[in-house]
Amino acid sequence: MTRDVLVVVECKDAKPRKASLELLSIGREMASRFSSTLFAVVLGSGLTDAADTVAGYAGTTILVDNPSLAEYGWDTYGSVLESILKKYEPMVVLGTSSVTGKDLFPRVAARLSAAMVSDAVGVDLTGEGMKIKKPLYGGKVISWLAPKADSAVIVTFRPNSFAVADAGEKGEIIEETAAVAGNPAMKTLSAEKKTSGKVDLQEADFIICGGRGMKAAENFAMLDEIADLMGGRTGASRTVIDSKWREYDDQIGKSGKTVSPKLYIGCGLSGALHHIMGMDTSRVIVAINKDPNAPIFQYADYGIVDDVFAVLPALKDELKKTREET
Repeated sequence: MTRDVLVVVECKDAKPRKASLELLSIGREMASRFSSTLFAVVLGSGLTDAADTVAGYAGTTILVDNPSLAEYGWDTYGSVLESILKKYEPMVVLGTSSVTGKDLFPRVAARLSAAMVSDAVGVDLTGEGMKIKKPLYGGKVISWLAPKADSAVIVTFRPNSFAVADAGEKGEIIEETAAVAGNPAMKTLSAEKKTSGKVDLQEADFIICGGRGMKAAENFAMLDEIADLMGGRTGASRTVIDSKWREYDDQIGKSGKTVSPKLYIGCGLSGALHHIMGMDTSRVIVAINKDPNAPIFQYADYGIVDDVFAVLPALKDELKKTREET
């Protein structure tokens, strides 16, 4: 087994996602530290331009362009990625802790009998080998994991865990023709993509999230306005989704999406553990709740004990005023 690093690139609208560029940036640093090669794998259809962008970070970009990979499927993507990893034998495989990543990488790890670390948020390369930072129990415990030196490990990182570095000199691009072995018991009858035009929730630097304290679906319009002013995104708790006030795509928490924005504002949220597990690694957490004993305040950097319907209009007005002045 080599000491090479391999990043599995996730694309959206035929472009590498910001979270994948983050992994390419830290992957380049890892490869330099290990005196090895950084590989990147681009899977999909019509992704030649994406591979060209990725080549600015990786020493070798492996492009598998196949119409059968136009839509994600655990069977097709899993079989191709398994064959790539067996051929190149990297020591470290990096992926995004996205909806796709959470489905794909555990399957591949099981097929290859490789170690797996999910939802990591950082890495330490200062000592021997590397240490992986992973929060546990809703962020109450921070663990540092050190993979065995002679074992392959697959690590998925939450978006916004690293800064995106500038692209450098472009490496080589290799086109692979890996066999796409799908599951004959399954076939896609139809696929519908929703295009909201919004910032991706998992990649947003600013998130304002509403809970049941927002009282009604129409009150989320105020959160959407603030999110637009900040160039961010509106999120929601599970109780909000269950009440049909917002789409599932907005859900943050254990059964929704995991986020790590620079600024997270929770509005009318109690702070249930299953929600905290999805946002506890946010850089700065602000909580607004009229109940001073709400659990969310235990995790907040700043807390406002007041009615959200008194605080949010004032916040919106100040943001508008700031925008007009600039």
